[in-house]
Amino acid sequence: MRRQSSSTLAAIVLLFWVILCAVPRESFAQTNDVALPETLKLSRLVDVAAEVSGQGYSYNPADLDATVTIRVPGGFTREQIPALLSHVLASRGYTTVRTPGSPLLSVVKLEQASGLATSADVPGVGEAAFITQVFEARHLSAKALADAARNLLSKPGGTANVIGDSNLVAVSDLVARVGEVRTLVARLDRPDGTTIREVPLRYLSAQQAVASIAQIVAKRESAGGRRLAGDVVAGSDGQSLLLVCTPEHEETWRGLIAAVDRREPIETRTYSLLHFPARDVAKLAESAAVAGTAPTGDDRFRVVVDDLTGGLLVTGTASQHERVAALVERLDATPTAARRPVRTFVIKNRPVSEIRAILDELARAGALQAGTEPSSAAVPGSPAGAGMGPIQLPPPPAVGSAPQTGSPPSTSQLTRRVAPVLAGGEPSLSLTIDEGTNTLIAVGEPRLLSQIESLLRTLDVRQPQVMLEVLMVTLTDSQSRDLGVELEKLRISDDLFIRLSSLFGLGVRNAAGDRSAGDASGFTGVVLSPGDFSVVIRALESLNKGRSASMPKLLVGNNQQASLDSVVQQPYASVNATNTISTTSFGGTQDAGTVVTIRPQIAEGDHLVLEYSVSLSAFLGAATSPTLPPAKQQNRVQSAATIPDGSTVVVGGIDLESESTTISQVPLLGDIPLLGEAFKNRNTSNSRSRFFVFIRANVLRGRGFEDLRYLSTHDMEAARVPDGWPEVEPRIIR
Repeated sequence: MRRQSSSTLAAIVLLFWVILCAVPRESFAQTNDVALPETLKLSRLVDVAAEVSGQGYSYNPADLDATVTIRVPGGFTREQIPALLSHVLASRGYTTVRTPGSPLLSVVKLEQASGLATSADVPGVGEAAFITQVFEARHLSAKALADAARNLLSKPGGTANVIGDSNLVAVSDLVARVGEVRTLVARLDRPDGTTIREVPLRYLSAQQAVASIAQIVAKRESAGGRRLAGDVVAGSDGQSLLLVCTPEHEETWRGLIAAVDRREPIETRTYSLLHFPARDVAKLAESAAVAGTAPTGDDRFRVVVDDLTGGLLVTGTASQHERVAALVERLDATPTAARRPVRTFVIKNRPVSEIRAILDELARAGALQAGTEPSSAAVPGSPAGAGMGPIQLPPPPAVGSAPQTGSPPSTSQLTRRVAPVLAGGEPSLSLTIDEGTNTLIAVGEPRLLSQIESLLRTLDVRQPQVMLEVLMVTLTDSQSRDLGVELEKLRISDDLFIRLSSLFGLGVRNAAGDRSAGDASGFTGVVLSPGDFSVVIRALESLNKGRSASMPKLLVGNNQQASLDSVVQQPYASVNATNTISTTSFGGTQDAGTVVTIRPQIAEGDHLVLEYSVSLSAFLGAATSPTLPPAKQQNRVQSAATIPDGSTVVVGGIDLESESTTISQVPLLGDIPLLGEAFKNRNTSNSRSRFFVFIRANVLRGRGFEDLRYLSTHDMEAARVPDGWPEVEPRIIR
């Protein structure tokens, strides 16, 4: 059984060998090999591609009449024929595209293909050689992605365009070029590692730092160094930089910025000004040298105004000095006509005529100095115009000149001093006043106008007011004491009448001839034995205390005089007598009352220096004669003193004191102790009169006169004077 199996296997092997020997050797070659002749028409190559791929083509035979030579040993596979056709067509300026809706591939020129090709994601066998593919920009901008793709596209024919305002980019080109673009997009369009950092500057401005860094980077590349990735942009504030770079290059950029951002050396220079005031030029110099060129961190730039020489002391860097020097040179070259501006100064707190008089006196004293030397030519005219005419102020005294002594100056010398002129014959300064608007109009060089403006800041200020309260108090004290005894003894013997008496006028005799006390004031006592004797005792003590006060109020400005008069006029007659007739006429009046005159001056610390005169007078009874005024007593205090603000102080006073004792007695008997009191009359009187002047001053500095309103409220309420404000009353709304 095993032997039969072996013979069967041998028979099968022999049969297979016979069949293999009978088949030709070429039959073992690859059946899909395509053998092409070495030389053939381009249109024939298109036909072969159509046959092997089963894809139809449309073309113009006239465009494909060219002959191509292909030498490739071993032939081509069917899959290689379409690629071979695309390569040969591209070398002749043609390609294949698939138009929308067509099953055929069209052979067209390369420059026309971008407008005909349809989009395809992944081309395969039988697909067009020229396609359009749309890419989405996820991280880069669509414009940046399109610009990068154009570097790989074929010329002509390849295009890369942004679709509208979207982030889509349409790329049209040969399949191989589109594949390269796809690879490039995959490498570029990914998350960016670039950072943006704000780097503050300490010394340089942003523009200066950007320019310096750009020069250093360019020099570094020209010296053979690698290009430094990143860039710097000036910040919007002008004092910082925006650093755009990758994290690995950030430290290098920061080191470069730190090396550039350093202080420049500074120096101090003096600038002399010919025409314009130093203070005005100082503001321009600071703006020209600092604004937009240096950050606030560099505070070394200084401009000091030298009032003695009228120049500027400038401390700064070399670039800042260049700008200041250019500014000064331009100002010094200003024409004469442009150096005489017109300035108006509204005087707010004083009469404009007073301000003009002060400026005139200052100019005569040489306090106002012009920027140019006056010419030696004399200009006739008076030093001041009448009314509202212009005033030609005098020039400053010449440097180093000594004052003239002896004879008075000549007319020409006086004219030159009062009316200085410029080189063109015009006065250096002309002042005009408008009293209607209280305005001072000045025409002259800027230096003089600046001096006037500085003076007006001191002269034209509102002076504070002073509320003065003057209290005049008169105090009178008097005391009198009368003590007396009257004795009287009558004796009648026949025809002899004897009367012994000690009388001091204390009693009176009645109709019966007896003495009595009558209705006299005080304590009286009478012991009476009619026709025999009488004793009258009287004791009286009078006490008088009086006080009169007068307190006028005065509101007065600083350094102004205030007066208050409250007087009574007493008329008296005058008699003119002649030999034949005598006439009586008005002779005049005699005044008595209160007269107050005060001039306050506010000193340091709100102390007040007062010049005051206070007078208080009164008539003493009626006149003794119609032709004579009545007797008058006057108390007056006049002086200058310094008093504190808000305090009541006494500034003067008069104290009069008198004492008197009168004793009337019977000689010898009145000297007897104790018993002598019955023979005397004692009168004792004491009087004292005091006059005081108190002044209280309150300085009022409120801008809205709040303090004056507060002080006036109490007196308005006492006088029942309304304050003028409307009264707000509630109203019921139904």
